[in-house]
Amino acid sequence: MSRIVLTIAALLLMPLEALPATDEIATASVLPPTHRGLYAIWYERMPEVMELPYINGGQVVAQWGDLETAEGQYDFSQLSAKMKQLHDQNKPFSVQVNGNIKPAWLFDRVPFLPEPLGVQVRDTRGTLMYWHPVYERAYLNFLRAYAAFLKQSPYRASLLGVRQNFNALGTEHWQVPIDKISLSQWRVPSGANAGEPFTPALGRAYQTRVLETFVREFTPETRVFVRNNIAAELRQSFAQDFTAGRLCWFHTSSEVEPRKGVSGQYQQFLDDCRTGKTLAYAEPWASAWGHHGGKTDPRWCSPPQWNYWRLLCDLHCGVSFIACYASDLEVAHSGRYRVGNLSAAESKNATTFKDEFDAAFQFAAKYAGYHASPQAAPGAWIAFREGDTLKGDYTFFMKRETDQTREIKNAGPGDQRFGAWARLLPRDQTMQLVLNEAFATSLATQAAVLRVTYLDHGHGSFDIQAAGQTFQGQCSNSGRWNTMTWEMSRPDFGKADSGVHLCLRALGGDLTVHMVEVARL
Repeated sequence: MSRIVLTIAALLLMPLEALPATDEIATASVLPPTHRGLYAIWYERMPEVMELPYINGGQVVAQWGDLETAEGQYDFSQLSAKMKQLHDQNKPFSVQVNGNIKPAWLFDRVPFLPEPLGVQVRDTRGTLMYWHPVYERAYLNFLRAYAAFLKQSPYRASLLGVRQNFNALGTEHWQVPIDKISLSQWRVPSGANAGEPFTPALGRAYQTRVLETFVREFTPETRVFVRNNIAAELRQSFAQDFTAGRLCWFHTSSEVEPRKGVSGQYQQFLDDCRTGKTLAYAEPWASAWGHHGGKTDPRWCSPPQWNYWRLLCDLHCGVSFIACYASDLEVAHSGRYRVGNLSAAESKNATTFKDEFDAAFQFAAKYAGYHASPQAAPGAWIAFREGDTLKGDYTFFMKRETDQTREIKNAGPGDQRFGAWARLLPRDQTMQLVLNEAFATSLATQAAVLRVTYLDHGHGSFDIQAAGQTFQGQCSNSGRWNTMTWEMSRPDFGKADSGVHLCLRALGGDLTVHMVEVARL
């Protein structure tokens, strides 16, 4: 029986263009997931990035049309070979079967539009009628065979999970434009049923039955990541499967903050993943330079800043498995950047960014997956900002009380990763910070370090009070970002007055500050 539930929850589809920051985490600390960390993607031409010490795993990608060689005949050998390669390297992996290329036999059994509906359709004969009964039956049969293959694979111990694709129009898309709905434009193969004109209801029914098949055939043995822009009624209908851990979330839209129209996808992570209710996997929308699929998106900050703040955003949203473009990882590996079909010799010199990219990836690898585990987390931090569509600071077990600071954009040199956003603390003003209580309490038996990252501008100074101690810093007007580090032996944050754990004060001049971090030693 179809699970479609038409409910007022459909209102959740409305874009949330000014998401508030959230400090909510799991009420009880949970263990970080196995295989948490950074994953390389699209690295076939740059396999050397897999050598980076913080790259935990990779990806396995195939096309449905390449795996189903004839009706009901499946050849998973290419999946098996790619899985074995990563398994032998002790690298966990995600698996995705995309639908840019469909099984050729479907064009002899299913009506099709003799043109591609969107860039994701790469079949030369056109676009298949995915809501047609023969098409749907073929895809559901494929999913059953795909699930059975994974369950018996000798490499499944390294399987992070599968990416759930509807594979309707291409891989992600499902809506048919109004001017393409008329059946007169669709070619009907000899002996085939002409099918019905497209309606959103037919598309939703197809999506529901695909999701039902993933739950039934893949889980609980195989984790299933569902794209987090599915319709509200689908989220509502499958809510119990997410709560039970049979389904998790993923998206391919990670940026420094949500672009307009996709804010709800970040909110899904904040609601379900940061809180520890389920897990999240995320891929960037594009590289740090804005390159993806032959397109170049505009960037308002430098590549090191874009890469770094995108990672901070994922950590803030509770992403446990953070995918990174190989082209960005190559900057950290060799100081070169290339995209598309460029050869290594044609790559750009990005040596000045190498250390910044490397440090950003190291930071993300350290914290990924600990967002609901305060008692085990390697540290707590706050990255100061205001933002446009995801309001407030990016936080990890640390938050800021209301103060007199103001947002700064594009502060400091572009060759450093920090300055896309910051906050200016006026002279003689104080910034008060609060730690997650479980994290603060857990520090009482071990040493920790306190770090403040600030723009070294002017000749003022600052101090920060933490765990009954006062630490001081001095500006030297270098014009660059600097990080001061102090060691604390068994810091007792339990004695904080009025619930405030750290107080940062600007002395002798304004202070532009990026981050405060308390990390275990």
